[in-house]
Amino acid sequence: MSEHGDKRGQILDAALQLFSERGFHGTAVPDIARAAGVGTGTIYRYFPDKEGLVNALYQQWRAGFNAAVLAPMAAGLSPKEQFNLYWHRLAGFAREHPVAARFLELHHHGDYLDERSRSVGRIYPVAMRTFVRAGIGAGILHTAPPEALVALMQGAMLGLLKQDEAAQGGVITEQLVDETGACLWRAIAA
Repeated sequence: MSEHGDKRGQILDAALQLFSERGFHGTAVPDIARAAGVGTGTIYRYFPDKEGLVNALYQQWRAGFNAAVLAPMAAGLSPKEQFNLYWHRLAGFAREHPVAARFLELHHHGDYLDERSRSVGRIYPVAMRTFVRAGIGAGILHTAPPEALVALMQGAMLGLLKQDEAAQGGVITEQLVDETGACLWRAIAA
């Protein structure tokens, strides 16, 4: 049953599961309808087509990710404290929403994403590059392309997600998040 409690929500929930398992091209609209417990025609009452559905889903989850990870921080935090907060927020999102995290990673470069989806998808990388550039400018982080340092953090989380998925949950413990974050900080700190 949908956590949204309505047909549109049921469709989004079913699409999230199927798109994260099969990808966009491997998922047919009738499969989504069947998983949502609705008729295929019902999907088209809420979404113009499969692209419209995947874009609505992407925008919903990317906006939620951005809100969770990039929420305002208390003033006066050191760059290391800011990094730790970003890292724990990223891990928290992945732990709380593993299917959505997998969906976002699988679809963030999809040629079927519209400009609004791409725009929402750029918010996090831009914010992280800004953070990294400030750290490099202050001499706190290694002088390296900001994209490389952001990739280290994102790649580490993706690796943990894949291990967690393979083990069917329970891998991303708070201790592992702390230890991985400490390793990452040592890797990027000047």
